Parts: sequence; C-alpha cells; structure tokens
Amino acid sequence: MSVPRPAFHARVECTSIHLLSYQCLSRRPDQMTSIAVLKPWCSVVCGRRLFGPPDEMDVRKHRPLIELLSLALGLLVTGPNYRFVAFFLFLIYKLISYLWGDFLFRALQTFPRDFKGLFLLSQVKKEIARRMKEDRGLHEIFLDVVKRHPRKTALVDIERDKSWTFQELNELANQFANYFHKQGFKEGDVVALYMGNCPEFVAAWIGMAKIGVITAWINYNLRLDALKHSITVANAKGVIAAPDLQSAVKEALSTPIPVFVYGDVTSGSSGTDLLKALSSTPTTEPPRASSVNFKSVLCYIYTSGTTGLPKAAVMKHFRYYWISMGGRRAFGLDSSDRIYVTMPLYHTAAGILGVGQTVTHGVTCVIRKKFSATNFWKDCVKYECTASQYIGEICRYLLAQPVVPEEKLHKVRVMYGNGLRPELWPDFVERFRIQRVGEVYGSTEGNSNIVNTDNHVGACGFFPIYPFLTWLYPLRLVKVDEQTGEIIRENGLCVPCKPGETGEMVGAIRRKDPLMDFVGYVSQGDTDKKVLKDVFKKGDEVFTSGDVLMWDRLGYLYFKDRRGDTFRWKGENCSTTEVEKVLQPVKSVQDATVFGVEIPGMEGRAGMAAIALNTDANVEEEKFLANIGEILDANLPAYARPVFIRLCQKVELTGTFKLVKTNLQKDGFNLAKCGGDKVYYWDSATKKYLCLDRNLFDQIEKGQYNRF
Repeated sequence: MSVPRPAFHARVECTSIHLLSYQCLSRRPDQMTSIAVLKPWCSVVCGRRLFGPPDEMDVRKHRPLIELLSLALGLLVTGPNYRFVAFFLFLIYKLISYLWGDFLFRALQTFPRDFKGLFLLSQVKKEIARRMKEDRGLHEIFLDVVKRHPRKTALVDIERDKSWTFQELNELANQFANYFHKQGFKEGDVVALYMGNCPEFVAAWIGMAKIGVITAWINYNLRLDALKHSITVANAKGVIAAPDLQSAVKEALSTPIPVFVYGDVTSGSSGTDLLKALSSTPTTEPPRASSVNFKSVLCYIYTSGTTGLPKAAVMKHFRYYWISMGGRRAFGLDSSDRIYVTMPLYHTAAGILGVGQTVTHGVTCVIRKKFSATNFWKDCVKYECTASQYIGEICRYLLAQPVVPEEKLHKVRVMYGNGLRPELWPDFVERFRIQRVGEVYGSTEGNSNIVNTDNHVGACGFFPIYPFLTWLYPLRLVKVDEQTGEIIRENGLCVPCKPGETGEMVGAIRRKDPLMDFVGYVSQGDTDKKVLKDVFKKGDEVFTSGDVLMWDRLGYLYFKDRRGDTFRWKGENCSTTEVEKVLQPVKSVQDATVFGVEIPGMEGRAGMAAIALNTDANVEEEKFLANIGEILDANLPAYARPVFIRLCQKVELTGTFKLVKTNLQKDGFNLAKCGGDKVYYWDSATKKYLCLDRNLFDQIEKGQYNRF
C-alpha cells in the first residue's frame, strides 16, 4: 500500500525526520511509535531504507550516536560564526522532540490524508449550503436530472430484463403521485412500501414525495408481529405491497387498512390492483406540494432488527441528498458510472448510497432482486457495471465461490459499503482486482458518520489527531468501562479518548446545524434513549451510536464491537465480534453469529455459536466440527471459545443477510427449542465438540454436569 509523501524533499528536513523518529522512539513505552509504522514512511521521505526490521536495530542504542553525528555535521558546515546558532537550533530541536516529537511525527505522516478529508468535508458542506438556500425537495432535484438525461437509462431490472429511462421513471413516479392524490392522500400522510427490489419501489417513493406523502420503507422479510409493528409505528394510512406479499399484510394486521397490490390481487382479498389502476392514470406532473422543502420528512427507514423490533428512523430530504452526494464525492462516482445493486432497497445502503446516485446525480443502477454469489460477476460483465456495494457477508460469499472468468473480465473499479473484515480485505482486493474499497461507518438515524477515503486496510474512517481541529470534526470517542459496558464519567462528564484508545463513538448534537442535529425516530421514546447529556461540558448533547471503535495512533478508526455485544465467562469479558471473526472466514461457513447463554449453577454466560453451513460445499458435519474445534482452540483463549455450537438447517435472516441473533439467543442450547438442529458442546477432556443429547442436557439443567 502506498504511503502519503509530505511535500518536502530537502536533505536537512530528511535528517530532521530521521532524528525525530529516533527521538520519539526512545521515549517512554506508552509514547513509542512502532518501527513497523515508521519504516515505510521514512523510506518514502528520504528515498532510501532507514530502518531494518525491529530485531535488527536497537533504537535506544543508536539514537545518541546519530544525534551527535548530526550535531557535529551541523557545526562543521555552518562555520565558526554560526556555530552558536547551530547549537541553539539543536537545543530547540531537542526540546521540541521531547515535548511534541511523537505528535509532530504522526501529524506529518497523516497530513495529506487529513487535508484531503477536510477538503472533502468543506465541499460537502458547501454543496449542502447551496441546496439549503434553494430549499427545494428531493423530487425537484430529480426533475433537474431528468431534464439533463431524459433518454439515458436510469434503472435496470435484471430479473425482468427491463430498463427505464429517466423520463420513463419520472412518468411512472407521476402516475403514483396522481393516483394517490386522487385517492385523497395528502401532505404528511404515510404510506408503507412493502415491496421487493424493483424499479417500481423507487418510482413509488419519488411519486409520493411529489405530493408530500411520507413513505415507510418496510423490510419485505418481516411477517406477523414485526410487520404489524413496522406499519403501525409509522401510522401508515395505506400499504403498497408486491403480489407475493399481500397475504402477509392480511395476516399481520388485525385492523384492516387500504392495501394497494402492484399486480394481481388474490381472490378474496380486499386489495386494489394498483398496476391496473396506474395504467389509466396520467403521467403529467402532479399538483405541487407547496409546503414540501429541503427540510421536510421524506421517508422512514427502519433499523435492521437484529436485536429487537425495527425502529422507524426519520429521513429528511436534505439528509438523503447529503448521504448520496457525500458518498459520490468520497468514492469518485460520476454520471457515467453503472452501479450494481444487490442489497435491499429499503435500507440506507442500497436505497440512498446506491439508488440515491440515480435520483440525485444521474447514475445508472442495475438492480437484482436478491444477491446471488454465482451471478455477481456475470451480471457485472453483462451490464458493464463500474461500481458496486457490499456488506462483509457479501465479500465472504464471493471469496467462497469457485474462480470464474468473469471475475477478471469485469469493469468494477470501486466497491463501497461496510463490514469488510481486515483479514478478508487483501484477498478480496487482489482476487477481484478492485482498485478502490470505500469502507463506510454510520447509521441511518445517527449524525456520526465516517468514511475510509484512502484504502487503509481494515479502517472504517479516521479522525485527525490534531486537538485544535476537534470543532471541525464533532465526532468523538468516549471511554467505556470494560467490565460493565457503561460509559465512564469523571466529575459528571464523559472521558474523551486519545489516539491509541478504544471507546464508544458519539456525535455532538448541534440543534441549529441541520447536518449535526439528531432527529432520531418516529417514537420520541426511542429518540430520547439515543441522546446523552452533559458529555464534554454541562448542558451539551450527543448521539450515542452504541458502537465501540478503536482509534489508532495515526487517527484511523476500526470497528470493534457493539456495546453490550459481549458476554462474561470465566471472569473474562468476551467479544462476540472477535469470535465471529474466527468463524466467518472459514469457507464452509455461510454465516455465524455468537452470543452468551446462561448455564444453571454457573456464573456469567457461556459462549454459543449458531452456524449456517454453506450448502454448496457438501460439508460433512463430523469433519467440520473437528476442523472448527482446532481453529477455535488455536485462535481463541479458552474462555472465549464457544461452549456450544448449533448447526442451523433453516436460518432466519435479516434484510442484510445476517442471522437474527435475538431468536437464536432465546433458544439457547435447549434442544426442545432448536427445531431439530443439532447442538454440540465442547468437551475439554477430548478437546472436541460432541453431540449434545437429551440426557446430558437434563444433567446440565439440573446442575449435575458443569465440566465446561
């Protein structure tokens, strides 16, 4: 990986950096900078190798000699008239390097990255300020795009092999708007969108925005209580459903509301055939919603629901535009790109960072109904895609696939998303020849969003390490108690982290700044839970992300865990994410999630892993368990190794392809609740996972067996 080179080449300055690096390396152990970090950078600055491997050079031993030689050289070349000046400058250097040497060295190393980040931030804020002044809704910005590219392809539906130009997409949106306006829907009303990945989903919410109707983007995997909750919490007055989902709406809702089916209506249903109704609806622009502007509510986007019922986050017009535009600038996208979208459109990732490029900037999006590892690169080649999105699971699925010619023939130059693990990153980039990976960290509802702009492996973004720039980056890490998981306070205030420390990400709330305000959720109670007060000073407020990140000494940030996603076993805190990192790279594992379960008579929670095997791999369970036991034993301390493993035959996934942890944790290792799935336990005597039978389960429940 290339390392940024500061814009100076003078020999004297190279010597100063050489000295400074030795000086900061000789400081106290807690202030040391790794030679592994200094070595490549100093090589770039000076054009030659300065340091050998750590075991080849004793920094403490050679520092005084290097400094004395440098001082002697300085006195020699300056002449007798200026030797006092040279000696004085040397003393100043010693003072500066002692007080700030380590910081200055790191600041110089990260300056190009930070300057680029500040420039990007200023450009984004400048663009948002311009749009704020115009104060037009997102649908009006879309009309500007339509006027620029009326006949250009906007969206492609792979399953139906059908495409829509920008003009055709706008006409379909107008039909949605005109029809629902005629049905009496007005500004501020809510309509739930319960559809799969299709261009009509996009046309529907654009059309609703034109008449001021808010759309609630419902996860099409939800059923019964979760579906009912999502519709009712949004106070939806109608539902637009795909034909194959209309029965789920009927089953979930005890109080009927109007259901508009985009296709054939099943017999006995009270739904309206929306497809038929739209065919006779005008394609002209609907009456303008006078009160809709850049700060109006556009839609509700729900949290994934891995740890509870989905929460409806409020998405305003300006925030949608900000996320889309910021992503475009950060990843170098332009209107000539073609983005391959396989993730659910009801999520921020695909619905804004993906399709948002079409709505706001005229990019073509190629949409597949559901992600397919076998067709991924074939689709990219066929539809000439130049960019795509990922989540960590997608990258792992692609790496587990057999090599195909298309993975070398595609034109995809950039992939952006979140969750690409550091241990998979290099292999993914090398195998699929991806020029740029854009790792993003953020949440739909939050104001704490960061991005990796320089391909730094494993990092999800960065903070500048300069204290005087804190006001420009109102995102901070605050210290968390490792034992309890609670945020630490001293004298009533939270404790901010320094580079090299780990803490929870928080975003300062500035009520007068729309970009830094926290609107939160439809439910005020849910919103209040995410706001923390008296953080850095009395009376201030921050958005608490619930995510724990590590801030390294160069300012890069790495996702570590969800606060609370830990279990305590054998007197130690165990990170579920760390255990998942060991399991998920195994190619025979389709997915894995880890959680803690209670064992009667024992303190804490024992680790348990629910694993879904790759069905295409023809895995023999006995061999797999032997192999996974060796891997876990080799990579984890005894207290972190899962005590139980459940091999899931049928898995319940969230919209982002993750196992639903809540239900699995409720089942635990109770064989009666596991639906026939086999559960295995770690036998410390044989160092193997053995099958848990009913007899042993009863002994565990009675506290008669506790050799874990």
